[in-house]
Amino acid sequence: MMNFARTAPVIAALLLAGTATAASAAGLYGQWRVSFENHPGGPLPFTLDVREGKAGPLAYIVNPPERLRAEQVAVTADSITLTFPSYNSRIELKAAAGGTLAGTATVLRSTGPVTLVAKAQRGTWRFTPGVVKPAGNVGGRWDISYGPRAIKGVMMLKQTGAQVTGTVQLPTGDVRYLAGELNGSQLKLSAFDGSSTGLWQGTLSGDTLKGANFGATSPAAGNPWAAKKERQADIEAVVVEKPGADRLAFRLPTPDGQMVSLSDPRFKGKVVVISIGGAWCPNCHDEALFLGPYATRRQKDGLELIGLQFEYGTDQARAMRQITSFKTRYKLPYPMVYAGQPNAEDTKKVLGDLAPVKVWPSTIFIGRDGKVREVHVGWAGPATGAMNEKVKREFDETVSRLLKERA
Repeated sequence: MMNFARTAPVIAALLLAGTATAASAAGLYGQWRVSFENHPGGPLPFTLDVREGKAGPLAYIVNPPERLRAEQVAVTADSITLTFPSYNSRIELKAAAGGTLAGTATVLRSTGPVTLVAKAQRGTWRFTPGVVKPAGNVGGRWDISYGPRAIKGVMMLKQTGAQVTGTVQLPTGDVRYLAGELNGSQLKLSAFDGSSTGLWQGTLSGDTLKGANFGATSPAAGNPWAAKKERQADIEAVVVEKPGADRLAFRLPTPDGQMVSLSDPRFKGKVVVISIGGAWCPNCHDEALFLGPYATRRQKDGLELIGLQFEYGTDQARAMRQITSFKTRYKLPYPMVYAGQPNAEDTKKVLGDLAPVKVWPSTIFIGRDGKVREVHVGWAGPATGAMNEKVKREFDETVSRLLKERA
């Protein structure tokens, strides 16, 4: 028989310890200005909002207007750890002198893991504390030429006072949510989504902007860009290409050991959409936000989807874990298969004459007759506003048209 007189003090002590731990952890709750100090191009800042949730601590990476919830959060009396299994990335911050935090962020790139030195202090200012006076207004749409090859795109900015938010849409996809300021004639914008980083710097001169963009593995000089107030029509966020072949055949594994083939009975007489992507690709994450609910809604109409994942590195076990995390994060109801690495050789092995894949994500639409009907290249995420609505509408129109056909 349990001796409650003896166990009661033990239980009380455990409860007090748990309460004390929670109270200590609460000391790190609040808003932090985090900066990656050794990022190419200079420090890259963003806001981290840590707070108490019903089932434990929550953390949000803030790139206005987006509040991106961290997948896993651990807070102790002297540390904050954020983990993004779907990206295979991690941020670790520990208490430092003067009420600050210091640590590292580890992000995965094609060349391997990259470590960024992180520092944090209380506050929400982005680049410059205090009052900032802009020399003009950069709000609106800009024609942009990006990189050494002068790739054409659209920069979309909003300015309130000196604060600037927006994004850039390129043929390869958008750069997600940018936030920063116009300080005098100097434009500074940054973004971090748990893995991908972007630091955009430029100078305003009349109706032109000119500068460079830096990612975690950018060259010292960054990638040059130049923009002028928009005078031309919108670029197409998603390009529809004529298929290089009318048939596609593969047999590839899922993380749970199942083999998936287009010849499987579940796909016979169905419209099949194949999403080509990778967990490393930020635009693929944005596309998954749309594809998950869409696949669930249209399955009853005869639609099936397959996620064809090309992941960094030769460690297949790690790739499988990351695919599982990606699928879980977005509650994807369709099979996700491991297809190799995101290079020309592996995409050619799987896709044949439909390869190589030049833009991630890309999407293959297969009719009820089993023939490849269209290939859509690129995506425009939520940061692009109307462009995002347009690509989702065109996606649905393509699927609906194919569903009306007979096998």
